[in-house]
Amino acid sequence: MKISTAFPHILDRQYPSVKPDYPLLNILFLLRIKEIDAVPIAYADERRNRGVFGFSSLPRFVAKGPKGFAKLLEEPCERASEELASVTADEDLESLLDAFASRRLGFALVHGVGASKGRTSFVSLTDVLGLYGRRIVSTDLLVKDVTTPIFSMPRTTSIRSALQEMFRRRHRRVFISEREFVSDRGMMEHLFSPFVLEQIEWDPGRDVLAAPIDRLEKVTPMVAGSRMSLRTAAHKLKRDRGQCFVVGGDRVATPWDVVMKPWMKNQLRVK
Repeated sequence: MKISTAFPHILDRQYPSVKPDYPLLNILFLLRIKEIDAVPIAYADERRNRGVFGFSSLPRFVAKGPKGFAKLLEEPCERASEELASVTADEDLESLLDAFASRRLGFALVHGVGASKGRTSFVSLTDVLGLYGRRIVSTDLLVKDVTTPIFSMPRTTSIRSALQEMFRRRHRRVFISEREFVSDRGMMEHLFSPFVLEQIEWDPGRDVLAAPIDRLEKVTPMVAGSRMSLRTAAHKLKRDRGQCFVVGGDRVATPWDVVMKPWMKNQLRVK
């Protein structure tokens, strides 16, 4: 099935795009307040597919010292961008899932073709979760077959240390107890909030990454039985963006697990 058939209105979505020299601070504030995966960079050469997103920008702040944090905010957004996965609307769903897997990211740019040429949008794991309900994708695997051990750190862990370990493991969540986790989005909402940015303006040497993760907004995960179907799991995850399941008290199932693990195990059927 073609991407345009699975997601017939995908190119109708409006996403902001920016020039390469647009200030990074403005992009990060945009990512913070809007439910978008990334902000693409508009180049004269349309073959270039780069964008700014949480996992492209946050590692650069971690690598900087306290004074470098404030300086990086003023730099062009292109310096904190990465290559994005890219597909065309007339490619099949298998190509989209392969694109997710190749970049280890749960979203990709979709370019229009034919009458839609020149139009670009994003398609994400959240969109694919909805295909379970429409029976466009299916699997016999259960939640217990796709879980990962919970990754946790003490509440007193600094944001910098937590991010470093999240990047190493490529996890978007770190648990601080069985019933609470903090996410990369929560970290962005804190670090680029008006309150913290005002602190940096008054004191450019302030190390905002030294704050403990306990100060961040916490999320309570959903709980799933080990024999829950992935169709049911997908339905619940789609309704609550950014959520995950705790399974058996010590394992977790995320949107990536529900979509990509069956795909990479060759056990996801695509209509």
